[in-house]
Amino acid sequence: MAVTMLQDWCRWMGVSPRRALLVLGVPEDCDDAEFQESLEAALWPLGHITVLGKVFREEDRATAALVGLDREVDYALVPREIPGAGGPWHVAFVPRSSGEEFLGRVFHFLEQHGQSVEGLAGALGLGLPRMCWLRSVSRAVQPLLGALRYQRLGVFSGRDPPGPGEECFEAWLDHAGDMLQLWQEVSERERRRRLLEGLRGTARQLTYGLLAENPARTAQDCLAALTQVFGERESQATIRLKCVVARQQTGERLSAFVLRLEVLLQKAVEMGALARASADHLRLRQVLTRASLIEPLDEALRKLRLVGRPPRFLEMLGLVREAEAWEASVARNLRARAQREADARAQREADARAEAPAVARAQAKAEDEKVEKEEEE
Repeated sequence: MAVTMLQDWCRWMGVSPRRALLVLGVPEDCDDAEFQESLEAALWPLGHITVLGKVFREEDRATAALVGLDREVDYALVPREIPGAGGPWHVAFVPRSSGEEFLGRVFHFLEQHGQSVEGLAGALGLGLPRMCWLRSVSRAVQPLLGALRYQRLGVFSGRDPPGPGEECFEAWLDHAGDMLQLWQEVSERERRRRLLEGLRGTARQLTYGLLAENPARTAQDCLAALTQVFGERESQATIRLKCVVARQQTGERLSAFVLRLEVLLQKAVEMGALARASADHLRLRQVLTRASLIEPLDEALRKLRLVGRPPRFLEMLGLVREAEAWEASVARNLRARAQREADARAQREADARAEAPAVARAQAKAEDEKVEKEEEE
């Protein structure tokens, strides 16, 4: 079940499940610094790690975290448990690849470099049955090694000034724009993966948030959003003011407002106009005071504010989307009910029109009988 959750979460965020781990059983009161320290102490042999997201699971009464790696999981090094607050945290990962999958990837790589499986089999003196087997193995794993034929992006995190080994946004943007043009032949999902590969820190978290809000968003859309956040520098007072006065526009979905607000908050944090610890509180305040909320969502958010636990961006987005789904369901039910009532009225009117001639004939007959009776008298 944990592996299924890991795969679904990775699919939702557009990352490879073979470059991610799922950490379960983290206490809710474990602060970010302690959590990060425990992860790095246990997972440092696996390379650079990034916390891609957290979610509180009611069934466990604990937090689950998705951790991204900069390379595929090394099964010999990944721990089953991580010593941490509240006891050991369980680590879940996808099972290792089969030998057949590995061979298929190798032959696909050869084909990508101009070698056919048939030609390779002939050169090796293999007969037709084995050649057919090689072809079937090759077709079974076609998704691999196109990734080996592209130039990786440089690293951009959004820090100002850039850290060691990182690029400034303008240089990174020029390279990323050129690469997106060269990657026209690959799938959109692969383009997004390659773009995310060059991101770290706040820039990566923001892009994950964009994809979580709309998984169909293209790599070019993500690049445009990053440009909006990191491309134009405003004064600290101006960007903070934009955060404080941001409100839901007429006709704007609440989820769209939350995402638009998040872009402003992340920009304010990066510019030093807003403390990172204050972003959750400001996000909650703006949604409560500057947006139109249905009663259940308003009540839930006010309770969180009362206990001093403002939801983070992905948690807020999840609550909002659940509320929007519930509201849409209620609207559909009301429309269906109105339609049924309209159909019933139309049926009654049709029945009345159908009965009208019979009633008229009965009335006419009664009048005739009355006249005849009066004449007889």
